[in-house]
Parts: sequence; structure tokens; C-alpha cells
Amino acid sequence: MKRLLLAVVVVAASCASNGPAAPAPGSPDVACVDDFCIVYPGDWEAAPGVGYVSFTHPTAPDRAMATISILNMEGVVVNAGGVWPTTPDEVARAFWQLLEEAEVADLVRLERRVGGSVESFGSYQDGRLWHLLIPVDATRAIGVEVRGPNNSWETHADVFFSNVTGP
Repeated sequence: MKRLLLAVVVVAASCASNGPAAPAPGSPDVACVDDFCIVYPGDWEAAPGVGYVSFTHPTAPDRAMATISILNMEGVVVNAGGVWPTTPDEVARAFWQLLEEAEVADLVRLERRVGGSVESFGSYQDGRLWHLLIPVDATRAIGVEVRGPNNSWETHADVFFSNVTGP
């Protein structure tokens, strides 16, 4: 009985909300820099830079953030102790391995999407992290990262992941 109670407490704690619930995503908008364009929820604030775009949500600017940039897949794998070349799935696992080694994240799920991109999800510090890896060529990919305080922000990640175009 004690084990069952402990299991219920652990599950309840893992489902608990950390921070504000996500509002419905705003009407889609588009942000572009030289290397890519991304559709994002229009209620997010976009800040384009050289080779990247960062985003924050006004209801949780320190907890609801997103970025898109070009990612060096070989660098990620080698820094995680892996061997290059490898598959996009292994690149995504190496990305999460680096976060896990830094003790800031834990991978929960990883799946290959039609077309070869890899979508993953896990915990990040006291919130959640959604990641999309879209291979561009042999060593480069577009990386999209969305963070939110709890699972309710997944609908926002879905909008970010819905339409990314690259070089």
C-alpha cells in the first residue's frame, strides 16, 4: 500500500503545473532570416538576429521561449562523445544527452517525422522542452527549440513545428 501511495504521489507531482497555463496560440505569423523561415503563434514576440530568431511569450517571458537556428549536427554528436557520421535520430539523442549531462533536462520521447526530421520532447529544468531537428545537408540542420513551464504549451510548439522552410 505504501508503494502504491508513493507511486501516485510521484505521478501527481510529475503532472503538476509549473507556471501559467498556455493561452490559445495566436493567429499564425511568419519570421524569416537568411537561412530559414518559420511559422509561429502571432502572440509571441519575435526577435530576429544574424542566423537565428528568438521568441518569448508575454504571459511568461522568462519561461515560454523559443529559438530557431542552424545546427552543426557533427558538432553536437562529437561533443556528446559520439561518432560521426550518424543518423538524425542519433543527433537528436546526442542533443538530449548533452542536456542530461548538464543536469538540466531529461528526454521523454523521440520520433522521426515523415521527411526525415526528428521531433523530441522532455523535461527542462522546472518546465518542458520540445525540439525539432530538420536535416538540411550532410552536417547542418535547422534546430527549433520551444520551452514552456508545463505541458499546456505543447499547442504552441505544434505551431512552431508546423511550417519551417530552409535553404
